[in-house]
Amino acid sequence: MSYVVRSGDTLGAIASRNGTTVQAIMAANPQIKNPNMISVGQQLNLPGGGGGAIPSAPSAPSIPAPSSYTVRSGDTLGAIANRNGTTVNEIMAANPQIRNPNQISPGQKINLPGGSNGGGAPQPQRPPQQQPPTQQQPAPAQQGGSSLGTPPATGPWELPDVGPARRLAAGDFEAAARELQCETAAVRAVAEVESGGRTGFDDNRRPKILFEIHHFKRLTGGRYDRSHPHLSAPYSSPNRRASYKKNQWTVIREAFALDPDAAVKSASWGMFQVMGFNHADVGWSNVRQFVYDMYESEAQHMRAFLGFCRTNNLVRHIRSKNWASFARGYNGPDYASNAYHTKMANAYARYSRG
Repeated sequence: MSYVVRSGDTLGAIASRNGTTVQAIMAANPQIKNPNMISVGQQLNLPGGGGGAIPSAPSAPSIPAPSSYTVRSGDTLGAIANRNGTTVNEIMAANPQIRNPNQISPGQKINLPGGSNGGGAPQPQRPPQQQPPTQQQPAPAQQGGSSLGTPPATGPWELPDVGPARRLAAGDFEAAARELQCETAAVRAVAEVESGGRTGFDDNRRPKILFEIHHFKRLTGGRYDRSHPHLSAPYSSPNRRASYKKNQWTVIREAFALDPDAAVKSASWGMFQVMGFNHADVGWSNVRQFVYDMYESEAQHMRAFLGFCRTNNLVRHIRSKNWASFARGYNGPDYASNAYHTKMANAYARYSRG
């Protein structure tokens, strides 16, 4: 049977709903190279009977000549790879000029490896006897694909009141751990410590956030220091700690009224508490779409986490469970004052015991 990916879906969630596993879905869909990168509108083959059966061996595809692609607004290398039946690593190998996989620009021309389909929806390889479905393939969504729509690129905009708040499944943590080549317990430990629990959303279906007044000061040039010292002050200010005890959505909405983009950049978002000002480093072309996607699903939170680990060279520390070095890179040089490294070590020990 087939399945069309919806906004907020993850392979783990699809597998859970259909009585199968992430591994079985990947075996039935050899075009999927990265289990964390699927696109809205993409059609998947589900294993026969939904029970995890592995299909017969795919026929060998013919390898066309490499083609080129022009980056569009909202694109990421992961989304481009997924749409063209290739991988980020293969695109990077075909484009040595790309140094950081999270930094590509609209209008940039890139080479697609041989075997990609030049921008169309990825086509599964099927046994010779099996005919492709007759229905038209939906067009894949660009990066984000939020059910909340697309925020305006410039000018006034609003924070959503509520979002779909889709949760991760166990298989999603396992897939992320495979991508980082670390233990699943290590990924779960970071998620628990950063979000203060086991979910990236609050009871009102909003992403968990923490507003940082010292970053708002930096991003607004200190122009609100006198009029709004509770929103804009140095890191050393007692107002910073006091701010953490307030309702964070009340705080950010007050800052949003002063400077919307600076406000959302000054908060950490979701299950893994990635700062808004890091949006470009973790795969988003603009902070507004980043915010919309944080309302969408924990899969988007995971995507931001994976991007942050790769960009900041933290993969080696989560693999070795060097929690002090990981926390320093993830939470900053003052990590020990909040005992992030100790909390992560304790959470990892608990998860690793099962």
